[in-house]
Amino acid sequence: MAERRKMPAAVIRWAALVVAMIVVIGCSNQLGPTVPPQIDTDGAASPTVTPTDSPNNPLEPQGVYVLGIFEDLTTTNYWAHLGSSADGTVWNSYVLSGSQPALYAYSDQRFDWVPSLARDFPTPLLEEAINGQTYWTTEVDLKPGTRWTDGSAVTSEDFVFTLQSALDLQLTGNWNSSVNPEFLDHAEALNPVHLKIFFKKKPGLAIWQFGTAFMPIMSRAYWKPVIEQAKQQGSLSDQQQFLFAHIPESEPTAGGYKFKKWEKGAFVEKSRNDDYYFAGSTVTQFANGAYQASKNNVFNISAYGEPTGEKTLVYTEGPYAGGTIHTIYGNQEAAVLALKNGDIDFILNPNGLQKGLQDQVRDDPGIGVVENVSNGFRYLAFNFHQAPMDNKAFRQAVATLIDKEFLTSTVLQGVAIPVYTTVPQGNGFWYNADVPMIGKGLTRTQRVDQSVRLLKEAGFTWEIEPRVSGDGNFMETEGEGLRMPNGELVPELEILAPSAGYDPLRSTFAIWIERWLNEVGIPVKAKLTGFNIIVETISDPEAFDMYILGWALTVYPDYLEAFFHSRHTDEEGLNRGGYSNPEFDSLADALLEETDLDEARRLVFEMQQFLADDLPYVVLFTTPILETYRSDRLEFPYTAVLDGIQDQNGLTTMVLIK
Repeated sequence: MAERRKMPAAVIRWAALVVAMIVVIGCSNQLGPTVPPQIDTDGAASPTVTPTDSPNNPLEPQGVYVLGIFEDLTTTNYWAHLGSSADGTVWNSYVLSGSQPALYAYSDQRFDWVPSLARDFPTPLLEEAINGQTYWTTEVDLKPGTRWTDGSAVTSEDFVFTLQSALDLQLTGNWNSSVNPEFLDHAEALNPVHLKIFFKKKPGLAIWQFGTAFMPIMSRAYWKPVIEQAKQQGSLSDQQQFLFAHIPESEPTAGGYKFKKWEKGAFVEKSRNDDYYFAGSTVTQFANGAYQASKNNVFNISAYGEPTGEKTLVYTEGPYAGGTIHTIYGNQEAAVLALKNGDIDFILNPNGLQKGLQDQVRDDPGIGVVENVSNGFRYLAFNFHQAPMDNKAFRQAVATLIDKEFLTSTVLQGVAIPVYTTVPQGNGFWYNADVPMIGKGLTRTQRVDQSVRLLKEAGFTWEIEPRVSGDGNFMETEGEGLRMPNGELVPELEILAPSAGYDPLRSTFAIWIERWLNEVGIPVKAKLTGFNIIVETISDPEAFDMYILGWALTVYPDYLEAFFHSRHTDEEGLNRGGYSNPEFDSLADALLEETDLDEARRLVFEMQQFLADDLPYVVLFTTPILETYRSDRLEFPYTAVLDGIQDQNGLTTMVLIK
């Protein structure tokens, strides 16, 4: 996530630092985000922008781009995808992402903050008094000529409608990341391509540059009748559920492809949008940090310096394929076999390939293999609504017993990397290497002894206390009859985790965690089940104890607020475990309001320290993103990028089919 104009000195320092921090595996260049131009309100020269008439699509369609996925969709409704915890899956994102426009976006590879639907960078934030009310405002011009797939123009009214609908229905989940009611008041369409946004108080980076600026924009003409019907329902929850339940048949979108067909359990088909606004546009990035995007007689944008000198990336936007098909496979083995047989072109896989499957694809001359640093992690989460998960000593004891290094290096043979903090190391500028690393480097004897000490000091007792053999090789005595500080027996607990067919890494962790916890008398069973089942189950705080899932993350780590602030513990919030700590909430609130990057970084470091000790999650591991595709059929403009090609939605509109 990133951004510029005449930039303040602090901003320039940050930009220079971050570019040197994120290293992409397999690439000699160091890549990373730069900084938004509107971090401060100091004015300076704007990028060069030349608007013109409506575009056309100069590209001839090629074949069909076929991608393999491992789970079916749960919805095609974008409101639900962002607002419902059960529908916010990576599999829905693979299919739905890119269909709705946004004012701003990230540049490829470098993550510069650049105009997308916006014609320019926004005006500086301005404090205004209007009718006795004080607002912070900013204005944005839209590119003229952008169109929905029904042929109508994308206008500022669509933005205003989307933002106001999210506010009126109090949408949570990922909507709250871009439409935060504590800051946003409203927006106004000054004309069809000129927009003004009103904030109740000065928005920090997380709220404006990394929030509202990325809000997906929905078609007002299509969705207005649905929203009006939703508002006529009973409670606010009823209104939200009515909206989420709507099946958006023939919905206008503005991406490179438009939805065509969903055969449940089998595939999703999309067809090429021949009126895609950006088709035929050229993006050029330069070694000096400059960025340029242009399309003949349509637009020309230059930012982040003079677009001269060595070019590090040049590509022409598609879509090139005549359509896409996302085919659903039950497991990795079936998808790899389909790839080897030429039935699919690319495997979308957030979990990483099993070791044996990696060897299979590397031996095939028609298959390309790309490895990149991941911006994500897998984690064990606790339900704070249930005892003893609400006890810090219990959580620390569990973390102490989990030998991440043993599992990742010995059991999983190096395909996973142990992690101890909520910002992955690959996100270099924001990563804090000095967090508490509970359990790291301890022997089995030390792990048991320390976990027993933690529990005893917190008031837990055993009928039979656990003890490791003198050589540390086995449990001399396994714990029995563990009682909580209130004297009640610890109940039989359950860890929900994906099955081995879906993700052998998380299932392996679950099985070993079950074993280690049982050895010290914590009665727990690992329940390996379907991914979508887990996501649905954890929406009910009475239905689970612990679970193992994973997150794909944004570069700017405002997700720390979304995952762990107590305001997000409601039915559709992302804080599914119900974690609530006033001290952490204060840090998270400060991050949302912070406009200075150096101070934001300090807050993120402190939040990582806090979470690594208080442990709403035990962060377990990450994996390098290993991606496979038919190199004899596909050609990408680049393959080296933080979080891999899949995080760029498989570079769907840029892939060339040979």
